[in-house]
Amino acid sequence: MIPLYGISNLLIALTNSSMSIFVFVKSPRNKTKKIWSILTFCVAIYGFGAYMTSLSKDPQSAFFWWQIAYIGIIMIPVLFMHLTYSLLEIKRPRSLKSIYFITFILWVLSIFRRDLFLGNVKLIFINSKLFKPEYWIYPPSPLLCFFIIFIFGGLVIWSHIVLIKGYKRATSLKRYQLKYFLPASALAFLGGATSFLPCFNINLYPVLNITVAIYPIMMGYAIVKYRLMDIRVVVTRTGIFLAVYTLVLGIPFVIANWFKNWLILTFGTDWWILPSGSLAILATVGPFIYIYLQNKAENRLMKEQRRYQETLKHAAMEMTRIRNLKKLLDFIAHIVTEAVHISHSAIYLFDEKTGRFILKAGCKLKKGQPESIDKENPMLVWLKDYREPLIYEEIKQTSEDKPDPALKELEGQVRFLRAAVVVPSFLEDRLLGILLLGDKVSGGIYTSEDLHNFSVLASEVALAIENALLYENIEEQVRERTKELVEVQKQLVQAEKLATVGTLAGGVAHEINNPLTAILTNVQMLLADKSNNVALDRESLELIEEATKRCRTIVQKLMVYAKKPLETAEVSQVDLLSIIENAVSFLNFQLKQENIKVIINAQQDSYLVNGNQNELEQVMTNIILNAKDAIKRTKRSGTIQILLSKINDWIKVAIKDEGSGIPREIISKIFDPFFTTKEVGEGLGLGLSICQAIMEKHNGYITVESELNKGSVFTIQLPKAKEESKVKSEART
Repeated sequence: MIPLYGISNLLIALTNSSMSIFVFVKSPRNKTKKIWSILTFCVAIYGFGAYMTSLSKDPQSAFFWWQIAYIGIIMIPVLFMHLTYSLLEIKRPRSLKSIYFITFILWVLSIFRRDLFLGNVKLIFINSKLFKPEYWIYPPSPLLCFFIIFIFGGLVIWSHIVLIKGYKRATSLKRYQLKYFLPASALAFLGGATSFLPCFNINLYPVLNITVAIYPIMMGYAIVKYRLMDIRVVVTRTGIFLAVYTLVLGIPFVIANWFKNWLILTFGTDWWILPSGSLAILATVGPFIYIYLQNKAENRLMKEQRRYQETLKHAAMEMTRIRNLKKLLDFIAHIVTEAVHISHSAIYLFDEKTGRFILKAGCKLKKGQPESIDKENPMLVWLKDYREPLIYEEIKQTSEDKPDPALKELEGQVRFLRAAVVVPSFLEDRLLGILLLGDKVSGGIYTSEDLHNFSVLASEVALAIENALLYENIEEQVRERTKELVEVQKQLVQAEKLATVGTLAGGVAHEINNPLTAILTNVQMLLADKSNNVALDRESLELIEEATKRCRTIVQKLMVYAKKPLETAEVSQVDLLSIIENAVSFLNFQLKQENIKVIINAQQDSYLVNGNQNELEQVMTNIILNAKDAIKRTKRSGTIQILLSKINDWIKVAIKDEGSGIPREIISKIFDPFFTTKEVGEGLGLGLSICQAIMEKHNGYITVESELNKGSVFTIQLPKAKEESKVKSEART
C-alpha cells in the first residue's frame, strides 16, 4: 500500500509538471513565466523522486530516487529568488550569478559525489503514532546542512522579504498577484521543509508536504492571469475539492489501516467490504457535498459582484424610461462607477458627421481624457473584429509575450485612453459606442463574471441609446418643422403687409400727384408772367418748379414700382439699357447717400428684348440693392459695375459688386423662397426668388458667381427681340 507521504509527493509531481507545461506553452517567450516553468519542473522532479523513494523496497533503490529528488531540490531556492526579482520587475542583485554557480557545483556533486552530499546510507524506521509508515531517510552530511540552512533557507527567506517589500510598493494587478503569490509560496516552503525534519532526527511526520501540491495552482493562475480569472474562486474551488475528496479517500484509508485487525476478527476474509462500501457511499455523495460547499463559498466570496449585478439589473430597467440622451449617458456612467466601485468611467458614441467616436459622458474623469477617437483607431478595429471586452492587462501581457508591433500599438492606445477595460456596445453589426472602465478602487482585477455582466449591460445600453436617439431625432424634426411653419407664417404675413403697402403707395402717389400738379402749374404760370421780374422771386420760383418736378418724378416711379410683378402685364419690345438706366436713376439718391457708385459699361446700341418693362426694372433694382448691401457689409463705399453685351442671339447683363461674397455652402440656396442672409427684419428672402420667376417667364436665365470677401457677379441673359409689334401674354405665377 502506498503511504500517505507517497500520495502527497505524487500530487506534487502531477500538479507542478502540468502547471509547468501549461505556463510554458501559454507564454514561451515571457522571461518571468519561463523561470516559473523551470522552477515548477524542478519541484515536479522532487515530487516524483520522493514518491518513488516511498515505494522503494531496498536502500539502494531508495537512495537512487532520493538522489533524483535532490537534483530538483537543489535548483529550487536560486530559481525562486530569480523569479522574485523578475516578477517584481526590479534589478536582480549581482550575487545571483555567484549563487547560480554555487548551486551548479552542488548539483554536480549530488550526481557524481553523492556520498559527500547525502552521507552514509541508512534505513530509518519512523514509528509515528498517527501514521506508522516505513520511511527512507539519510542523516545529513555537513554539505547537506550547509545547503539546507544557508542556501535553501537563506535564499527562500530573503526572497520572501523582497516580495513583502514589493507588495507594499505594488499597485493594481501586480499587488493582486502578490496577494496570493506570497502566502502560497510561504505555505508551500513551510510544508516542504517538514520533509527534512527526520534528517535531523526530528520524529515528525511530514503531513504538510501536501501544500507543495496546492501552491502551483494558486501561483500559476496568479502569474498567468488567464482571462483574468478571479484567483479567489480558483483557490476556493481547489481547496474544497481537495478537502472533500481527501475525506472521500481518507476515511476508507483510515478504516482499512487503523481498524484492519478488528475488521479481520469481526468479518474474517470479508473485512474489506466495510472500507469498500464506505468508499462507494462517500464517492456517491462526494459530488453533491462539493457542489453545495462550492456554491456556499462562492456566494460569500462573490457577494460584492452579486450586489452590483443586482444594481445594474435595476439600472437597465430604468434606462428604458430615460428619453434624453445626455441624461441617459450620465446615468449610465454614474451608476457603473458607483456600483462597481471603479476609479472612473467614460462613454464614447459614434458621430456620423465627424466620423469619430466622441466623448459624451463620464464620471470622475481626470484632465487630459481624449475628447474623441478616430474610427480607424487600432483599438476600435480590434473591438469590431472580436466583439468582446478588451482588457488592458491582458493585452499588455500578450504584447510582452509576443513582440508584435500591432499589439504594442493596441496596448499603447488603451493606455492613452486610461482604461482598464474597454466594453464595446453593438447594435446588430454596428459599433454604436464604447464604455471605458478604470481600475477597481479595491485594487482587485476584473473577473470573467465581471466581463460577462458588462457585455450584457452594453447590449442593453445600445438599445437604450438607440431609443433615445430616435426620440431626440423626432423631437428635433418636430421643432424644426414648427420653427419653419412659424417663420413661413411670419414671412407670409409680412409679404401680405408689403402687398398692402404697395397698394396704399399707389393710392397715396395718386393723391400726392394731384396737388403736385397744381403747384407745378401755378409756379409755371408765375414764371410766365412777364410783369414779375424781381430776380429773387424768379429764382425762388425756379427752385420750387425744379423741386416739384423732382417730387412728381419720384411719385411716378413709385406708382410704377408699386404694380404687382406677376399679374397679367403687357409684353413689348423694351431696351435693357433704358431699363438699367431707369433703375439706377430711381436708386440714385439712395446710392449717393451710401457712397456707392454705379458704372454702366455699354456701347451706344439698342439692346431690345421682349418683356415687361416694370418687371425687368424690378429685377435690376433688386440686384443693384443686393449689391449695395453686400458692399456695405465690409466697406464704407464701393463701386457696382454693370456690363451690357450681345452674344449671338442673347443679351447679357453682368452686375458685379465688391462686397462680402456668398459662402460656397449656401450659394445654391439663394434663389429659394424665404432664404436670406440678412438680419431679421432686413429682408424676407423673396427678392431673388421673384427675380428668378421673372427671368423664367421671359425665357431667360439668372446665375451667380461669387468668392468670399471678393464680391459677386450676377448674370442675366435674355433672348433678343425678334418681333416689332406688341403682343399680349399671360404672366406665369
